[in-house]
Amino acid sequence: MSKYKYLFTTIALLSILISCSSDDEESESQIMEPEVLTINATVGASGGVNLSGSYESNGNTISEIGFEYSLDSLFNNRIVLNSELDSSNEIEYFLANGTEENIEYFYKAFAKSSGVSFYGDTKSFISDGSVAPEINSISDEFGVIADTLEIYGRYFKDDNHQTFIDFSGISSEIISLNDSIIKCKIPTNIENIENNIRVKIDNREDSYSSFTLLEPQIESISPLNATFRDELTITGDNFDFAISRNKVYFGNIEATVTFADRNTLKVIVPDDLESSSEQIKVVAQLQEVVFNENFQLIPPEINFVVQDVYANQDITIQGAYFHPVLERNNITIEDIEVDLTTGNTESLETNIPLGPFPRRKAIVKIQLLDLIVEYEIELNILDKWVMVSDNLPFRFHRSVNNAIVAQNQAFVIAPSQDINDNNYYLWKFNPVDFSWGQSTIPFTMKSSAVSVSNGDKIYVYNAEINNGFWEYNPITEQWNELTAYIGSRRDYPTHFSINGEIYIGMGADFEPYTSIKYGDFYKYSPTTNSWTQIADFTYQNYFLRTETSTFTINDIAYVGNGATNTGMFDYWSYHPNTDEWIKIADFNDSRRYTASFELNGYGYVTGGTPTGGSNRKDCWKYDPSLDNWTQIDDIGHIQRGGHFSFSLNGRAYIGGGGIYASGGSTGYDFYEFIP
Repeated sequence: MSKYKYLFTTIALLSILISCSSDDEESESQIMEPEVLTINATVGASGGVNLSGSYESNGNTISEIGFEYSLDSLFNNRIVLNSELDSSNEIEYFLANGTEENIEYFYKAFAKSSGVSFYGDTKSFISDGSVAPEINSISDEFGVIADTLEIYGRYFKDDNHQTFIDFSGISSEIISLNDSIIKCKIPTNIENIENNIRVKIDNREDSYSSFTLLEPQIESISPLNATFRDELTITGDNFDFAISRNKVYFGNIEATVTFADRNTLKVIVPDDLESSSEQIKVVAQLQEVVFNENFQLIPPEINFVVQDVYANQDITIQGAYFHPVLERNNITIEDIEVDLTTGNTESLETNIPLGPFPRRKAIVKIQLLDLIVEYEIELNILDKWVMVSDNLPFRFHRSVNNAIVAQNQAFVIAPSQDINDNNYYLWKFNPVDFSWGQSTIPFTMKSSAVSVSNGDKIYVYNAEINNGFWEYNPITEQWNELTAYIGSRRDYPTHFSINGEIYIGMGADFEPYTSIKYGDFYKYSPTTNSWTQIADFTYQNYFLRTETSTFTINDIAYVGNGATNTGMFDYWSYHPNTDEWIKIADFNDSRRYTASFELNGYGYVTGGTPTGGSNRKDCWKYDPSLDNWTQIDDIGHIQRGGHFSFSLNGRAYIGGGGIYASGGSTGYDFYEFIP
């Protein structure tokens, strides 16, 4: 038993000794810490700094190695740089960015074991600044505006400075960024087709050449034939997603884009087209492309216009493809441009113009740009009085009264349109084309002179002091001076012809301060070249009566108008067989500056100015068998007085005069009357 107690005690003592020996060895092992050495900092030639150090683990497990650096030696606000662990026990780190030029930085190497950091000595370096970014490649060298692009390289990120991207100077939006990849957008305000891409950090930068915008392409346009404000679809590629960055032109005219994506544009045919056939040009990606076929405007159509019309009548032109802007539709009726009052693309409202309509028919046309479309049915002008010309070559406003017809030819004596030429000329009418031939007159006359014809020759009383009286032969075109008028000199006398003889009388002398009134009358015989006095006109001869209307029917002359007071609406007939004046039916009112003619056995009085009133455009017909006056169709739509008139070949004509209500303008229009 004692022996076993001794053995147990011995074993226990040995265990204690062994345990103490292990504790001593463990204590010696904990004393051996990792050793860290800060070696140096090598500033890079292009910025950045290479930090180097080393460590000995001394049997410890090292979990991290690297450097810490700071602007001060106490390492306030220090920055930790982790290096990669390898078997060489070296600590290396290239600090590409995060440092400023010419600034001293403090750094030291470290190794971490069991959560504890072990450091080398603190050293410092003077920085040359961070390293410049480097671009190696881009995701695509071609693209479109607002597309996403990736830039590959290194040193793209700096904790101390912002990274900027630009395309040839135009800033780009950065979507995401790390040290080696930048995702950005192609700028919407890019200015160049080919661009250098630049990455810039502080004063450091790198560029990549080059990125190019893709050229837009047009594959089709539908429809290619259309009208104003229609929508066209343009299909292709490389258009811009933003409507505002696409421009579409029809020739030189920009169109409105209503929809845009990369492959489709929708545009409206503009109102301001300059031609019916235009190139379509698309401008996108700072480039332009022209489609290989022209756009063609659909021609307008005229489908219906009422055929039988009157001058100044409101009409509707029905059709299709008219311009939506009213005034862009150029409508002509017998080549007379008319104003449109209202309308739309299928209907236009206007008026039949006053003329001229020399054919008494009218062709309706519409012109849109260079397209001219003619309505296939001619219009019939139904007016009795139709303007057949609007460009008389002479001025007739209370000129030598009145027009004359001799040898079945009509003549007017008047000055030319040239206001600087006050000479009087003989104008011969051509009824085929309503033109006038001009010839000179070998004597002078006053504007108050008169002309009259016996059907064979023309006779002119010049109203000058010599009472000159001249004859013109239309066949020989010769003038001859005849026996002077034997009455007193007078202005605007009444005149007519019966049985080949010429009658001149009445009138007034306006040259004295107080005008002299005349009622005496004289007859000229071409056979004897002599004058004889006939019965005076005595009714109200205490009033002036000049510029009367006259016409001859069945060898009886009819005289009236020329009124100078409101009571002078009387009309008279002269009977050469009895040499007497017989009163007939009164005219409608007291009036002067009228013009008259005989046609088919009736007398006609046109226009003129009622006493105290304004010009009229009415026409009155006298029937000698009934001794009454009847108002018939107006002479067009323009009032006039002091005009001329005549009848020829079963038709009557009037023209000139002072037109409109006031008579203040000289008319150059000319009307034909077919009863």
